[in-house]
Amino acid sequence: MIRRGILIIEDNMTDGLVIKRTLSKHLTDDITIVRDGMQAINALSEKLKSRPSKEDVVIPRLITLDLNMPKMNGFELLDRLREHEDTKSIPIIVLTSSQIPDEITRAYQMGVNNYVVKPTDHEKFEQTIEKIYRYWFEFSRIPED
Repeated sequence: MIRRGILIIEDNMTDGLVIKRTLSKHLTDDITIVRDGMQAINALSEKLKSRPSKEDVVIPRLITLDLNMPKMNGFELLDRLREHEDTKSIPIIVLTSSQIPDEITRAYQMGVNNYVVKPTDHEKFEQTIEKIYRYWFEFSRIPED
């Protein structure tokens, strides 16, 4: 059975857990946190390889992506995700501390669906995740397959 999930790609585990905890209040989706682009590629590769089988597999219906990560940065990962047939239509929200205009432009040119600058204040960060939830799960429609 294929189930839908959320993939959080975030090297700061505190931020990743805030995102997961906040989304978990509203969603029953499987929510996975990986800490860098290579872990994301490996996790997605395993899930996509299992897809045709009868195994229980979780495919992301939404990805949050930090840009500044070790091993493979967010832009490198974004390029790979948008090239692959199975991942090119998954909505991707960049959730990063970078406010550099060139990075924002580049991210949109590479196909992100939303670019959000992480607030440094913990409470404001949680409120931002709540707003992301409302937009993507109450107002918008996400592809099911």
